[in-house]
Amino acid sequence: MSLARIALRIAAVEAIKGHTLVGSKVLDSPNGALDIAADGTMRTDEDRPFVSVYTDNGTVEGMTGRSLVDNGSCVLVIEAGISMAMTETDEQTGVSQIVGVAIPASDQNFEFFLDLVQRQIIDALSDPDNEWAEIYRGLHYRVTKVEIGGKRNSDDGQRLAGHQTRITVDLIDDPVRGEPIDPGTPLARFFAMLDASADPVYQAQAQAMLDIVGGSDPDWKILQRRHGMTAAELLALGRGPIAQDELRETPEFIVGAVEVDGVGDEREIV
Repeated sequence: MSLARIALRIAAVEAIKGHTLVGSKVLDSPNGALDIAADGTMRTDEDRPFVSVYTDNGTVEGMTGRSLVDNGSCVLVIEAGISMAMTETDEQTGVSQIVGVAIPASDQNFEFFLDLVQRQIIDALSDPDNEWAEIYRGLHYRVTKVEIGGKRNSDDGQRLAGHQTRITVDLIDDPVRGEPIDPGTPLARFFAMLDASADPVYQAQAQAMLDIVGGSDPDWKILQRRHGMTAAELLALGRGPIAQDELRETPEFIVGAVEVDGVGDEREIV
């Protein structure tokens, strides 16, 4: 799993929280929040209208080297669901109504509720004043496809309705191990937001991710890791340790001077 995929999912979750009719009921990669059985029926164990977010297929195409940090495209899946069990009863009329919109609970209004939530999700991810949404947008270059589908069933008496939005994006590339992380990048801001969170799980996740990236390795090591180059290929570019250096400790060549016979002056080379 790439760090950019993790960051994209968490940033989307936090950007959506509190900005739709489901309130804070925004779930990160829940198992079976909106589960489709083999026979096509749908079920959920949730007790309130919810939104769930997870990442699905990722594909890197057109590669010319051996890089394993290019992320290519990624599918972000956002599901919203509601069932008859998630309604409340109006004390004055005794009529079941949908939580948050105070309209009667019916198939038509379930669909209306989900359409509203779907629009609110898009608004939240596009909000210029939402810091998490800003990080989310910075973690991908473009949206290449949006697919929206609905599913509903009442086979078990639950009368469950759900919407699924699949957003295919071109993700930023992951940093490589040992590469310093620019504080102004979306990924650095993501780590800072997690670390500043009051959630100890987020803090632990930030530290776990930072343990495998960042640092101050020599440029040649970063170059070799990013492109999956062999030592011979690196040396052919004039980078990295000399061939006789079995411990690979040769310092990088920065600046020097050479005197050429007949020229008279030393020429600086970098």
